[in-house]
Amino acid sequence: MDVDEINIPSNCHGYKVVKLKCDPESETIHYLYIKEHSVREISKEKPAKRTIFILGTPPFVTEGNFKTLFSSFGAVEQVYFHASPCASAPPKNVSSIFKDYPEVMGYKVAYVVFKKEVSVHRIMGLDSDEVLILSSKDKPLETGLRKWCNQYNSSLLDVEELQKDIDQFMAEYDLAEAEKSRKEIEEMEPDEEGWTKVTKKGRRPGFARKESVHNRIMKKENEKKQKKQLLNFYRFQIRESKMNELVKLREKFEEDKKKISLLKQSRKFRPF
Repeated sequence: MDVDEINIPSNCHGYKVVKLKCDPESETIHYLYIKEHSVREISKEKPAKRTIFILGTPPFVTEGNFKTLFSSFGAVEQVYFHASPCASAPPKNVSSIFKDYPEVMGYKVAYVVFKKEVSVHRIMGLDSDEVLILSSKDKPLETGLRKWCNQYNSSLLDVEELQKDIDQFMAEYDLAEAEKSRKEIEEMEPDEEGWTKVTKKGRRPGFARKESVHNRIMKKENEKKQKKQLLNFYRFQIRESKMNELVKLREKFEEDKKKISLLKQSRKFRPF
């Protein structure tokens, strides 16, 4: 059966069903399920009257593809991708190289934020026979070998950019540590009434503990814990230990019997 012969309703459980093709000559049709974004949790990044919620976003679609696609209905402010519905905006990676939040893979949900409310009404008023085309001549969809080559080229790191990113991170880390130590020193100083706040470091923090000293102290603590442990404290432990001793005694008795029988068999009559 041809894909076009499948009858898909224009509305499904409150969602607007919209047809999507990668390019005009493509025979495969994807179906997007769109509705106006409205939740109890208010988010500045996803205003209710200017945002649409999309289910069934194909894995190959990027944020740039959706920006280009929906810009025909009005100016697009932002596009967000999530693995599952979420009221807030996705977390951003501070570094372009060291990413704490990886890219959403596979089928995903999308939020398209427009600058004007009328853009949302235009999309929700789409004709059921209208098909959206994802790829255009100006911005074609990257697929196949070209996509893989671009992904590989983008994965190669620039040494200068990497060093710049590391230097920036270390500078921010040093500032945070300096601010932390400054606050700790301020907390240990007496206030106007002469009171001093007691912290875990005490009034005299001293030097940092070495790893060897730490290991030696932990070893002593473990030895103390082992000495404090009571062996055979419970009744079932005493009973089990007795049973084990009986089993060992029986095994030893059987071994002794075998030895005696062997000695008897090896005896010979020697008159001279």
